[in-house]
Amino acid sequence: MDAARRVVLLECGMGALWIALGALNVGVAGLREAWWLALVAAVVTVAVAYVDEHDLFGWDDWRRYAAAIVCVVAATVAVGLVVVATELVVLTVVSAALAGMGVGLLSYRFVYGIVRPVPKSRRDAAEERTV
Repeated sequence: MDAARRVVLLECGMGALWIALGALNVGVAGLREAWWLALVAAVVTVAVAYVDEHDLFGWDDWRRYAAAIVCVVAATVAVGLVVVATELVVLTVVSAALAGMGVGLLSYRFVYGIVRPVPKSRRDAAEERTV
């Protein structure tokens, strides 16, 4: 199996599992309650994947790791702010964000994996390690 096919299968599977996990945690009604969070998470996931795979900033690995840590801390703070500012509970917020990330990953991988080829940087990373 070539690297591009592995990337598409792995990430589409991850996206589907994230959607299922988000839906199973709070149900479809819970996701409907926090649809806007899922939308934000989907857009952010697509943007982060695009920036990372197309190497828009030309960062080395250390800067990418630092950016990942900053994003995790920012997402944690954002979840806390949403819980404080709205009537949503933490489980609903996290589940909606997880489902949105799954939708974003599936959408991105549909465009850059099925419609268009997987970017070379992602294929190279997949060839370096096996799943």
